[in-house]
Amino acid sequence: MKLKDVLSFNPPTRLPRGVELPFIDMAALPTADRTISGFVLRESSGSGSKFQNGDTLLARITPCLENGKGGLVRHLPGDGVGHGSTEFIVMRPSRKTDEDFIYYISRLPEFRAFAIQQMTGTSGRQRVAWQSLQDFEIVDLSPSARQGIGAALGALDDKIELNRQTNETLEAMAQALFRDWFVDFGPTCAKMEGREPYLAPDLWALFPDRLDEETGLPEGWRLGTVSDLIEFNPTESLKKGTITPYIDMASLPTSGSVTEPPILREFGSGMKFRDGDALLARITPCLENGKAAYIQGLGDGVVAWGSTEFIVMRARPPVPAPVSYLLARENDFRGHAIRSMTGTSGRQRAQADMISAYAAALPGAPALWNRLGVSIEPLFDRIAANAHESRTLAQTRDLLLPKLMSGEIRLRDAEKVVEEAVA
Repeated sequence: MKLKDVLSFNPPTRLPRGVELPFIDMAALPTADRTISGFVLRESSGSGSKFQNGDTLLARITPCLENGKGGLVRHLPGDGVGHGSTEFIVMRPSRKTDEDFIYYISRLPEFRAFAIQQMTGTSGRQRVAWQSLQDFEIVDLSPSARQGIGAALGALDDKIELNRQTNETLEAMAQALFRDWFVDFGPTCAKMEGREPYLAPDLWALFPDRLDEETGLPEGWRLGTVSDLIEFNPTESLKKGTITPYIDMASLPTSGSVTEPPILREFGSGMKFRDGDALLARITPCLENGKAAYIQGLGDGVVAWGSTEFIVMRARPPVPAPVSYLLARENDFRGHAIRSMTGTSGRQRAQADMISAYAAALPGAPALWNRLGVSIEPLFDRIAANAHESRTLAQTRDLLLPKLMSGEIRLRDAEKVVEEAVA
C-alpha cells in the first residue's frame, strides 16, 4: 500500500476571505509530541499552507524535518480551518477514522528517513517536495486495523497531553500565588478594603495592614531590584572536556518550565547551571518568543551547561528556587528584558546587568519567602514528576510505533502494554 492510497498531500482548502483565522508557525510545531502548542489569529494572505482539523502538518525544510517537527491539527475554532508556514506539508487522511494513523505514519522512523533522503536544494535550505512522498510504501492494513493502531498509540499521547495540561495548571497556580503576594500585594489590599482573610491566620498576619502612601508598597517593605532576589549568571566550575548534561536553545520551551531531555556532551564553552536555576533566552527572536525553563532532575551537585545565549537566574536564599523561573515568565519582567536588548538587527541581545536592575518589592518579613516555598515547591516537584512520566510514555509510544506498523507486534499485545503504561 502506498501513502497516496490513504491520504492526500496539500489538498485544496477553502478559507473565508477578510477574516482572521488560526495561524500556526513553525515554532509552534512540536518535535516529539502530538499536540501543536497553539496558534495566533491572522488574516490569510492567500500564501502558505492551508489545513483543517484532523490534518497532520509535517515540516519540509532543514533542519526542522530532521529535528522531527510535526503535529496533528485539532481544536481549531469556528469552521475548523487555518493557515500556516509555507514550509509545512499537509497530510489529510482519506478516511476520518485514519486521522491518528496518518499522524503516526508521519512519526515513523522509516518514513522520516525516506523524507530526508528526498530533500533537495542548496546547503542549509534543503526541502522535501510532497510529490516525492506519495509513493512511500506502508504495510497493507485494513481500515479497522489502522484505526486500532491510531487509538492504541493515541491513548499514550492522550496521557501525555493530560500531563501537559496538568503542568500548565500547576504552573499557573504558582504564578498566581507569587503575583498576588509580591506583585499585586493582594493580602494587604484585602486588609485595607476590609475583606475577609483568604490565607491561614499565621500567614495572613505576616502581611502589613496597609500600603505606604509614598512608595505604594506594603508598609515595612522596600523597593529594591531583582538582583536582591536573583543572582544572574552565577559562577560555576566545570573543567573543559568534562562530559556532563547539555541543553541547547532548541530544547527550551516557549511555554512551560520543562526542557527537552539533556544530552551528555563534553564541556567546551557555554553557560553553566544546576538544578533550581532558571534559563532565560537573551537573543532575538528567542527572548520574544518566550524561551525559558526551570532546571530539575540533573541530580545533586551536577553542573550542566548550554548555549552561550542563555542568562542563568538563581534565587538567593531565602527566596524559593522556583521564583527565578516565575520571574522569567512575568510579562512585565520579560517586557523590560526585551526593551533592554541592544545590537545589530537580527542579532540583538539582552544583557544580564541591565535586566538585573528591574525594580522589585522586598518584603519586611523574610518568613514570607519560606511560606511561599512551602506552597510552590511541591507544585514544581509534581511538574517534574509528570514530565518524567510523559517521557516514559513517549518512549513506549516510539518503541511500539514501528513494531505495530510492520506487524512485528499484534495490536492486542500492544493494547495491553498501553493499558499498563497509562494506568
